[in-house]
Amino acid sequence: MTRFRGDAGLSMIEVMIGISLFALIAAGLASTTVAAIRANNTSKQITAAAALVQNKLEQLRSLDPAAAPADLTPGTHTDPGNPLTPLGGGGGSFTRTWQVTSNTPVLKVSRVAVTVSWTVPVASSVTGVTYVCETRTCN
Repeated sequence: MTRFRGDAGLSMIEVMIGISLFALIAAGLASTTVAAIRANNTSKQITAAAALVQNKLEQLRSLDPAAAPADLTPGTHTDPGNPLTPLGGGGGSFTRTWQVTSNTPVLKVSRVAVTVSWTVPVASSVTGVTYVCETRTCN
């Protein structure tokens, strides 16, 4: 029986080329996976910070301006629970502050800017703004 060259199997060069191609593709996929994990972590941090901002904005909006609450006095305020967890408890990695500017943009209205910042894994922050009447009615 006649034996053909193709029946002998793969040569060592063909095996090495196949392994090299597999290694290149695997390395590319690994770096893409790492980038996706980092993007997910960043998204998680931004979402948690935005929730902390929204929570504080709602809390400040619900205060009675006639009672002159300390949290709505002009100036910079720091959350007493800092550093915060994503759920607002103490001992986390988020820092929440808010800046109250009286008579902005018009008389009897205060501009309130709440900022949540963090440093892990990368320093960043999220800010939300609302406007609060300084009296019961804003006319």
